[in-house]
Amino acid sequence: MRNSNTNQKKKCPGIRSLVPKSKIEILSQLIGGKMGTYRVRAQHRVHYLTIPTNVFDEDTMCRPHLLIPKLPDFPDADWTTMRISRGATRLLKSTISYDPLPTIQTWHPQIIEVLSLTQLKRHRSNVHEVLYKGHPAISKIACFEWDIRRIENETWAYSIISQHQHPGESAIAPNVLGHLTENGRVIGFLLEKIDGKFASIDDLPKCEKALRRLHGLGLVHGDVNRYNFIVDRPDGHVRIVDFEHAEVFDKRKAYVELESLASELVEETGRGGPTVEISQLQKNV
Repeated sequence: MRNSNTNQKKKCPGIRSLVPKSKIEILSQLIGGKMGTYRVRAQHRVHYLTIPTNVFDEDTMCRPHLLIPKLPDFPDADWTTMRISRGATRLLKSTISYDPLPTIQTWHPQIIEVLSLTQLKRHRSNVHEVLYKGHPAISKIACFEWDIRRIENETWAYSIISQHQHPGESAIAPNVLGHLTENGRVIGFLLEKIDGKFASIDDLPKCEKALRRLHGLGLVHGDVNRYNFIVDRPDGHVRIVDFEHAEVFDKRKAYVELESLASELVEETGRGGPTVEISQLQKNV
């Protein structure tokens, strides 16, 4: 992971305009006990806000339509983060930083701006079904800085799989269509959308074959459960998804994965799934 952060804060250089509140959209939010963190679109840029939970009431913190009108003015400039607080007099204060945010290493030749994609369906805050070149695809991004390491790890795993994919050979994972960028930095990737169903115990031989192929590429999956094995249509090949916990091959860990596979394929509690990278699968099981 490349992190270009510096400790120096820059002052706003010659701001001439502000972003209208009607052009502000909260894309992602995570609210804990003491702090709310927000990923916010302001016209064609994305910014990140941190707001202590004592600044606004709980409803305002949780509901974008209540929060946006109460936010401080957004300079129409390339700032990255804003911290909002209240001073001793309870007046609202904001501190803006222009420090660069971390980015993910790239390997795929295709670079796609995430804001250019039309969203068709939301699966999680960081996973969406989108329209890309006229076809549905799956976008997966790091919404916040602490997500970067997991998404970069998954990006690395897909790079290994892609390097060993040979023409005419069935794929063991969705094909990566490109890296996703935001304000010029890489924050995720775009996958082909698979039409399929979650694997079951009937698919054990195919799942085991796919897992052994993954091990043969020098990887262990790290999160073997039935929702990470997709039987695609119409050819019935098994694709593996969700490589956030993938690691370099370890013989003991690979053995454990293979040994646990049968019990995972009869899992019915929903633990570990449903996988959100494949849309509308539950109705197909």
